[in-house]
Amino acid sequence: MELQVQVGDIAAWKGDGIIVNLFEGVATPGGATGAVDKALGGLLSKLIVQGDITGKFGRATIVHTLDRLPAARVCVVGLGKENEFTLDRARHAAANGAKALRGAGAKSIATIAEGGAGVGGLDAEGAAQANAEGIILGAWRFRKYHSNPDDVGVLEQVTLLEQDAAKVQAVQAGVSRGKIIADATNLARNLANEPGNTLTPTRLAETARDIAQKYRFEFYVIDRAKARELEMGAFLDVAKGSDEPQAMIVMRYWGAGKDAAPGLGLVGQGITFDSGGISLKPGERMEDMKGDMSGGAAVIAAMQAVGELKPKINITGIVPATENLPSGKAFKPGDILIALSGKTIEVVNTDAEGRLVLADALSYATQTLKLSPVVDAATLTGAMVVALGHHRTGVFSNDKPLTDLLFKIGEETGEKNWAMPMDPEYAELIKSDWADIKNSSGRQAGSISGAWFVRNFVGETPWAHLDIAGSAGLMGDAKENGYQNKWGNGTPTRTFVNLALALANKK
Repeated sequence: MELQVQVGDIAAWKGDGIIVNLFEGVATPGGATGAVDKALGGLLSKLIVQGDITGKFGRATIVHTLDRLPAARVCVVGLGKENEFTLDRARHAAANGAKALRGAGAKSIATIAEGGAGVGGLDAEGAAQANAEGIILGAWRFRKYHSNPDDVGVLEQVTLLEQDAAKVQAVQAGVSRGKIIADATNLARNLANEPGNTLTPTRLAETARDIAQKYRFEFYVIDRAKARELEMGAFLDVAKGSDEPQAMIVMRYWGAGKDAAPGLGLVGQGITFDSGGISLKPGERMEDMKGDMSGGAAVIAAMQAVGELKPKINITGIVPATENLPSGKAFKPGDILIALSGKTIEVVNTDAEGRLVLADALSYATQTLKLSPVVDAATLTGAMVVALGHHRTGVFSNDKPLTDLLFKIGEETGEKNWAMPMDPEYAELIKSDWADIKNSSGRQAGSISGAWFVRNFVGETPWAHLDIAGSAGLMGDAKENGYQNKWGNGTPTRTFVNLALALANKK
């Protein structure tokens, strides 16, 4: 899909369809929507009076122009109530309009560069970015393995129109940044949606290598032999049940130069298929465990965006990738592992393996590479879904400024975050009679105890753990909504990218 910016009047644009917008409760549309309404002889106003067009958030109504406009169709997208309008609603509205016109057979469409954001008081650049993100994310589908990949048609060209020539440069900058971030998010979605027989740890590492080569990152993989040399006992043992080689993927971007601080660390769980190991999962919906590498996918995808955006900050992405399978070689409940940090771990449940690979990855990030701050993402606990459902990511942290920044970024990006408790009393849940700690506390406070387990491997480094078990959309019961797809939605790629940009701007 080609995305372009032009100076022009949307009422005069010729193509398959145009997108305009309407706030809920508005009886007489103004601005660009009003101009289109006038050209249509007040048709939109009549449909508003009749209740066919309401302006309700999430609604998209297509009206055929019957040659009264150069465009064949007008799609009126609802923005909801004006006092509830946000940047994320602009993102959703752009997606809703583009998808509705695509469903009607349109291939070339146009929209207002600022969407409803100009009316909503948002700046031109930020609004244009939100519109670009919404359109690209909304248009994404994973049809790679279908015989008919184009079942609902394809948008070939989207034009964002800006009437004020003085704003075009800002709009173009916003669109360019939005495209970079949305394309990265769609990469994370593609990786999460790949089946486990095609996306092995080796293939995930090859994807990261290709990105690193393109953007001239430092890149290396800690394989089984190197992990043994480093004494990464937790990472090694999770991989024992699989015949697929494990790979701890390391991508290093030196945006501030090697004389500066080592910089931000992004760590993502990379379990390319999780059967639960000896503690075998139930068969129902086990197929979804191909997405247990969603945190790792987000790290790799965010690094792609970093390569395009080039923030002046050093950033390292680390993805411990392996399968977790049962076999005669697999690690077992009751085993005691020795992590890279030297801490001993009693294995209570082999299905609590994500925190084990994170343990060695985080120790490597904080102790060996001296990265700071460090943020990890993992589809870690089903308990997180019970606590927050699909709409927010649980944030567990030892640093309030980092937590606050992640909350702010979440509200802006739509990848919403919520701070969870880390009271020291919860650490008691993972004390072991046989080792320093155990890898599961059972059902009680499962997400918090999981986060406390991970916290044991970051020392005093400012750190945040993002439990994306619900927000990554892997449970099979999430619904498609605007730019958010039904399964494997790329969370928290945009959070990672915006965190990197925010920290770079603080320098």
